[in-house]
Amino acid sequence: MNAMDRQSSAVRNMPSPGPVAHFTRVADVMHALLVKRADQLEGFVECSTEEAEFAQIADALTAYELLRWPGGKVPGGKG
Repeated sequence: MNAMDRQSSAVRNMPSPGPVAHFTRVADVMHALLVKRADQLEGFVECSTEEAEFAQIADALTAYELLRWPGGKVPGGKG
């Protein structure tokens, strides 16, 4: 059995993370993408479409972060 076969076998035999863990992982990826987009929009011109998009993203990130980390801290994080 080569390394690729062993890796494939290990992945197939991993326990399913369950729907909540899967949802959390997907939501965290979406969060990261929104943060990246917000970073790209930083420095927008006032009254521009970029400003409106930035505001919408900021609202979505704030709402998600309040639900995801209600104590305001990421487990194992620095703050």
